[in-house]
Order: sequence, then structure tokens, then C-alpha cells
Amino acid sequence: MCCNSTDHMGIMMKLSSEPENAPIPDSPFSGSFTCVRILFISAFSLLLCSCGGGSDTPAPLPQSVAERFVIDGVVDLAAVGTVHEKTIDIRDAFGTGAFVKTATLRYAARNDDRNLYIALEWDDATQDSFDPAGVMDNFDGIVVIADNDGDGVLEENEDAHRLVMTNYGSIYGDLHVHLTQAVDDAVADGRGRMTYSAGKYHAEFLIPLAPDAAGEDGTLNATTRFNVLLYDHIQIQPPSPAGNIGFLNGGPQLGAGTDTTAWALLPYVSPGAYDQPALPANLTGLIAFISDHQNPKGEIYTFNPATNNVVRVTNTTGLYLDGVSLSHDRTRIAFYAAPTSTDYANYEIYTVNVDGTNLLKITNNTDLDGHPAWSPDDSEIIYASFRSGGIASLIRMNATTHAEILNLTPAGANDNDPDWLPDGRIVFKTDRFGTPGTPEVRIAVMNADGSNVTQLTGTAGTSDHDPVATSTTTVFERFTKGTDYATDPTSLYAAWNIVEARIDGSSERNLIADGWINWLPVYDPSAQYLVYLKSVGYTDARLMNKDGRDLGRLIPNISRVRYIDWK
Repeated sequence: MCCNSTDHMGIMMKLSSEPENAPIPDSPFSGSFTCVRILFISAFSLLLCSCGGGSDTPAPLPQSVAERFVIDGVVDLAAVGTVHEKTIDIRDAFGTGAFVKTATLRYAARNDDRNLYIALEWDDATQDSFDPAGVMDNFDGIVVIADNDGDGVLEENEDAHRLVMTNYGSIYGDLHVHLTQAVDDAVADGRGRMTYSAGKYHAEFLIPLAPDAAGEDGTLNATTRFNVLLYDHIQIQPPSPAGNIGFLNGGPQLGAGTDTTAWALLPYVSPGAYDQPALPANLTGLIAFISDHQNPKGEIYTFNPATNNVVRVTNTTGLYLDGVSLSHDRTRIAFYAAPTSTDYANYEIYTVNVDGTNLLKITNNTDLDGHPAWSPDDSEIIYASFRSGGIASLIRMNATTHAEILNLTPAGANDNDPDWLPDGRIVFKTDRFGTPGTPEVRIAVMNADGSNVTQLTGTAGTSDHDPVATSTTTVFERFTKGTDYATDPTSLYAAWNIVEARIDGSSERNLIADGWINWLPVYDPSAQYLVYLKSVGYTDARLMNKDGRDLGRLIPNISRVRYIDWK
């Protein structure tokens, strides 16, 4: 995952890895964090063991590898399959120079009909990791690379997947071969994580078997050849880049044209049927989202889940866009924006028609205004306005005249991330119920006039953000540490869970708690499903059912999503 955060209004900017962005909630803007580009390719294909399980017709299908193996960087090789072991010589000059040391690499792998899972561990007496907020230098890592078609030559657009160690966690990169280096995929997929403890590195990869939609990567099967590269003490800053690399199969290999005939074949096993999650065919409504895959400042798009059709709404407004809210009649989109992501005094609320016409600025002041949301009848917009230094007030305005109706926040309170319940009440996050002197914020609900404020969440050592609600439940993202995520660099690596709570405050449950950054959950019009954003080195929009099962990527071929709404 990647690095850089600011503070905005409870609007998550999560992290962004090179081709993708990753968010982190609550900054006055959604900043993006650019992960590292390592100029040396490395790689490893993978071994696949049979994913056991009967194929009896009456018996349940075996569990998919994506659901069986949680990618958390903690490996249990024996639970995967046959464990392979090899002692690797690590040499300086990026693997071309003098012998430095040896490392014993142990690994096991398994595949189903969609993905390859591989777990690895190797010994290293010292952990080398860089500070994401500083210079990317002096780090360890691992690369998995594949000659997908197994023709003996590493060619353009064949697979590479990379993990790099930082002070706070690891950064995953979905790459492909390009000329003499590895570059980021335009549409990222897969995931990976590595950890270090007791003199050993542990790493896990989940790698799709099929090529991505952009034609990068390739098919993994029994003819694929693979290699693994271990990075040790890599220093890429000029004037003297240096570092050590060890190769599982042959070496050195850097880039297209490499002879792969010494690489081992991927022990792929022809899979049977598995219990794979699937997107439902009956989704309705319209999704509005922001992505920076065509413009670094972001553009607004709509996605029709019934037709899989993506339409670009805005075209180079010159503004940094954030915080979209789609009107209930699906004709207008509210958002907030500024000339740059750090131009806090000029963040204003805007609206635009879904066909891209009639772009309007509807606030105009020196306050940071953001996080708009439409009332159930679309007659009003509520938003957060930083009118008292670093704290926000919730403001209702007339959606037609843009006249302010009411400030709902009493002096001294810090309220943010508002949304409306179907009955006209308002759900929001607030510091009114947190432990004094801590950054904890809770989810609450109140009447439209600001009365009858009711606390819904209160788990100590956490903070809750970006709620949306039905008449009975609210869902939101939870930062699982007691620190201020906006100033805590580990927030780009620590878990963000998706949590559901009852509107009466009686109970709550985790829907997703898998160790990744999961954020911005939004109900579909039927309230049977939720779309949410997952940041794993890139950020894509995923669908879950109401019980929290991840059903897959909802918006196809876009993995640089930064905000989302569904009506």
C-alpha cells in the first residue's frame, strides 16, 4: 500500500499504489499516495497444488483459494500444499556481481479455476525497509515473474508481481514486463502482503490466472515458466544505485527478451469447479463515482450495473474532485472540489447534471466545504463546512436556491460525513461521544432540525467514518486503531473494517474485517447489496452481499476509484 495523507472531512482518501490510488478518510481532500516504481523487474511464477475437495454432485463445491487464504502476510506453508525449498545465492550489483550471502527460500502454492495462491518464507538476519513519507531507499522485497506462454523468452506484457517492505507494512504492485523494466498495470488485480519476524520474511500473493482487461499480464497454466527474485538492501537513489538480488531459477533476469529456459514450469493443476462468488444479474439503479484513471485530478463517471455501461460525466474541469453524491432521481450529482487537492480555502460544493451539463458552484466562501448529500426528496443538500478552524459543522441548504437553511452543529462540536435516512433523519460522524482528548469519532443519528441526537457506535480504540443508512441499519468504515488516522502513517497499512450497526444503537457487526483498507460502503437501491472500495495497492469498487461476502469487482476495468455513491 502506499503513502501520503492529509485531513479532510471524513472523506477518505485511501492509498494509491502506482497504478492505483489508496485513500485515507477524513482529509480535507482526498489525496493520493504514489507507491514506488522499482526499476528492476523480478519475479516468480508459482506453484499450484491441487485444491482438494470432492466433486460429488450432491456435495458442496470446494472453497475458492481467494476465500480460503486471507492475504495478511502470515503464512502456513503446510496448510497450502507441497513445500518446496531451495538455497539461493544473493549477489550484489542487482544480482550480477559478487556473492553476498545465501537465503533459504521455502514456498508452497495452490490454484483453483480463477486464482493462484502462493505463500513464501525466507531467512534474512536484518529487515531493510523505507519510510513511505521519505526517500524510497534501503528496502527488501520479493518479485514473482512469469513467462506466461512458456516459450523460453520473457516478452512484453508478461506477468510480474512485487512486494516491497516499508517501516509500516508492505506495498503490493501489479506489474507487467515492458522493455527492460517492470511497469504498473493500467488495470490492477491480484494482491499481496509481506511481513518480517524472528529473522524471516513471510509473503503471500493471490494472482489471477487470466489476463487483465488491458491485455497486460497473461494466462497462467501448466506451460508457464516462473522465477522468484529476492531483493536485499536495495538502494535506488542516485548517484549510485545499488542492491543485492537472488534468483530462484537462473539469473540475472531484467526485462523483456530474457532467456527463461532455465526457469521451472509452473506446477499448475487443472482445476475442477469451485464455490466462486458471482455478481448478481438483477442489480438496479445508477452508480456515480470519481476515478483518476484518465485525469490525476479526477473525473466523475456513472456506471449502470444492469448494462455494465460506464459513462464519463465531467471533462477536465480544472478542479480536484471529491465526495460525489447522486440525487435520488438520478439526474444530478453533488460533489466538492478545489483547484488543487491542498487548496483548502477554495473547496466548494458543486452540482452537475448526469449528462455533464449545467456545472454549478453552489457555495462560495473561504471555508472548506465538502461531503454533500441529497435529501430523500432532493430538495435539500446537507454538507460539512469548516467554519471554526479545524472542526466542521453540518449545514442544510436549499438545493434549488442554494440558500442556507440551518446549521445543525452546536458550538464546539465537530460533525462530519452527513447522509440522510429515508425518513428524513440524518446520520453522521461526530466527536460528541468520544473519549475526551482522543481522536475517536462515533456514528450518530439526529432529526433534521438537529434535535434528538442518538449515539450509535462506541467501540473504544477505534474511529468510525462515512456512514450511510437504511431505516433500520447504518454501514460505515472503521479505523481499527485509537490514533488519528490523518496523522498516523500506519493508517495506510492498518485495517479499516466495514461495520453495520442498528439505527436504534442496539448492536453492530463486522461485515468485512480482512486486514485491508475497506471503505465507503454504500447500499444498493434494494438494500440487499453494498458497493465499497478496497485498497490493496490499488483501489477498486467491489460488491458484497448483506452478510459481507465479497462478490467481486463491480465496476469493470477501473481500479483507480476514489469516491462512490449508488441510488
